[in-house]
Amino acid sequence: EEPSAPWWRQTLEVKGCQTGDEMIFTVCDEDFEMRGALLGRISLSAEQVKAGFIGELQLLETDRVLSRKGICVGKGNNVEAFLLVKVEGMDPTVEDTAWYGALATKYASGVPLAISNSVKVEIVEARGLRNADWVGKQQPYITCEIEGKPETRSTSTLGDHPKDPKWNFTSQVAGYQLGDALLLTVWDQDIGKPDDMLGKATLTAEQLKSGFVGSVQLEGAGRSIEAFLYVKVGAKDPSLWDRAEVAATGAAQDGGIEMWAANSIKMEIISARGLSNPTERPLEKVGIKTKTKPYVIVQVADKDGNMKGGQSRFVTPEADSLEKAEWKHQMHVAGCHPGDTLVFTVRDDNVGNYSTAQDAANALLGHVTLNADLVKSGYMGELQLEEAGYNVEAFLKVRVEGRDPSPADDAWMASACAAHEAGGEPALRNSCKVTIMNAHNLRDADFWGTSEPYCMVQVKGKGERWSRWKTPNATNWKDPKWNHEMRVACKPGDALEFIVKDDDKGKMDDILGKVTLPADKVKDGIVAELELQDTGKKEGEPKAVLLVSVEGAEFDIVDRTVVAVQETQVVIEEEVKHVCCDIR
Repeated sequence: EEPSAPWWRQTLEVKGCQTGDEMIFTVCDEDFEMRGALLGRISLSAEQVKAGFIGELQLLETDRVLSRKGICVGKGNNVEAFLLVKVEGMDPTVEDTAWYGALATKYASGVPLAISNSVKVEIVEARGLRNADWVGKQQPYITCEIEGKPETRSTSTLGDHPKDPKWNFTSQVAGYQLGDALLLTVWDQDIGKPDDMLGKATLTAEQLKSGFVGSVQLEGAGRSIEAFLYVKVGAKDPSLWDRAEVAATGAAQDGGIEMWAANSIKMEIISARGLSNPTERPLEKVGIKTKTKPYVIVQVADKDGNMKGGQSRFVTPEADSLEKAEWKHQMHVAGCHPGDTLVFTVRDDNVGNYSTAQDAANALLGHVTLNADLVKSGYMGELQLEEAGYNVEAFLKVRVEGRDPSPADDAWMASACAAHEAGGEPALRNSCKVTIMNAHNLRDADFWGTSEPYCMVQVKGKGERWSRWKTPNATNWKDPKWNHEMRVACKPGDALEFIVKDDDKGKMDDILGKVTLPADKVKDGIVAELELQDTGKKEGEPKAVLLVSVEGAEFDIVDRTVVAVQETQVVIEEEVKHVCCDIR
């Protein structure tokens, strides 16, 4: 009888329902021709059908264009409509029956029932939006929807400011099920062309479950644009701790205390050392000397190593010097979620750095990935760059505030920052110290003269020339001594490959032997003679060996003690060889 709030109070027996089936409710207007105009539709999940359900369900598809005989008679824009239903469970458990009984009692006494398939969202404001309009005034608005369910979309009014709009827009977003995430997208309304996207953010399933009050940083907001959205989301299944945390955060925000954005990482790109640019700049090809201008790109990669592209791409200004590159540039990087890694790429600004195409054209000076564990705990120190150049040891110093640090992580971070301020030795977490000491019983690969052996080190499986490190040439072809220290960029799980070669002028260098040190030995550290393979020696000849020391990237006291003992044993063995065998 009442079009906007009808009551039916009708009991139906739905036949043919089997385990695993959903139940679909469709509300139509009988006054229209054919099957009737659609006023809304919603489904009850298979779990709810099995357990039983009492409550309101928010309808989807409530904004369809209504027409009679081809004539448009209205559009339900942002209509929030609800259907109250009672469904007796097909196969309820004892807990389901008790829950259903409690809800039935509340319903009978007139107590409002929760809306199980809807999320209450309040969009308060945004700040730092880019201006997407060259002419005229930008008109930002926001859409909210369950991720992967565009039919649940709800649209706000237009904001009151082009860059820092306020909406105070509240919406019930329908179609929610446990495990869903919420997608928030900011748009600029354009007349006569598609609306420009100004950024987006996702609230995770856990945040919807516990409730959320705070800021989220927008992804895809523009190159190096740091834009934020302040939102409040009603909890679907909060614990007591969740309620207390949301209340405290909301009080802090309302009191003017700036809180960190939930999906953002705060960091500082401090400096770099050892950079080398082997690429000739465009103007240098015509005899004009130019200045190398290194800059750093920061991107987020997911747990599978897939780069998130332009949606999470932030760039530092250019440094004044290649030899002593210094930025001290702070930034917030958006779109970083648990399990994500951070990728730092250093390039020389040859042709500009305003687009990804220009980045690709600029010379690569090195790159490095900060693993998910260090993103979580926080990091202050240096990272050795990969692909920094052949036999180049280059390092990038960064400070990354952890996403979820433990008290021990905070203590370590405080100590590392204090050491940095005092000018102390920085931490180095993705590099191991390798010393190539000597080799014995190599073959002479040259018909004329004698071999000039050197040893090359690279991470096993990485054949890029720009990620290799080598010793100088030795003059003793059979028992060369190098005692050469180097830093090799590596990470847990990497094995190191040692290749001994003869430096030949005018032709390809001969291989005198190679050996692989497995990942566990690289991590733990070792001092040992390694038997070389592929030496080109005849059967029965003395075996060729390589003496190396590898100091792992992450040591505790026990590992260092073991290495110290091994080093002492090697020194004794070397002295015995010198005395007894006259090997120098």
